[in-house]
Amino acid sequence: MTQSNNNVLYYNPGSVFSNVGVLLLCQKGVHDQFELRPIQMGVDNISPWYIKLNPKGQVPTLVHHGKPIPDTLAIANYLDSQFKPSIFAADDAQVVALIERWRQVRVLSLLSGRKTASQDVSQMTATLENSRRQVEEHAKSNPELAEAYKIRLDVHDDRSKILIDHGIYMAHKKGLAQLLDDTEKALSDNHGKLLPDRDQSAADAYAVGILHWLKSKLDKDILQSRPCTERYYQEQAASSSFINAFKK
Repeated sequence: MTQSNNNVLYYNPGSVFSNVGVLLLCQKGVHDQFELRPIQMGVDNISPWYIKLNPKGQVPTLVHHGKPIPDTLAIANYLDSQFKPSIFAADDAQVVALIERWRQVRVLSLLSGRKTASQDVSQMTATLENSRRQVEEHAKSNPELAEAYKIRLDVHDDRSKILIDHGIYMAHKKGLAQLLDDTEKALSDNHGKLLPDRDQSAADAYAVGILHWLKSKLDKDILQSRPCTERYYQEQAASSSFINAFKK
């Protein structure tokens, strides 16, 4: 099958969950069937055409034969339902529980959040307030999308909170350290696998996609004291799916 205008993954290269979305396509072996179409955050993602596809205004959003599938977990389930064999097990309770732990990693807070209680966030606050006004203006100009834009405003307000609240930054920093420690133990106990009875699942796409972002954007040595996780990451990084997803 070749690409068509109805088969698209809307994404942003700087988005960690866009990384996951692209990696899911590559692990499934269907990346050549979809156009990877980058969008500009703060512009395209709050435009009416995109809010119709994804009211949260987040990335990625998969469109297959004209049907939008927002959210990476929904994308994993959809890909398994449409393209066999099923490899992601994104409906398995154990897999989903692990995915949810990785989904709690708020990389925006870790990278750009309020790292000290005394940090001046007045400029950031002003920028966020301006961004909110832009969403409100879109909502006013498109009353038929009022409910969808309300969802987007809720997402915006949550994003603002994690950026300007120092306590949230500290909680996410602590949570990430615990997740990485737990991952190290799981890989050691499970002979290099995240889960004892699964060689591959959607949880691997989340772990690898987020680890790739952490190492490239936050701290290249973040796994230095976690040899099992570093080995796991390097093995995944040598795979054809990883290379296809993250090649320059």
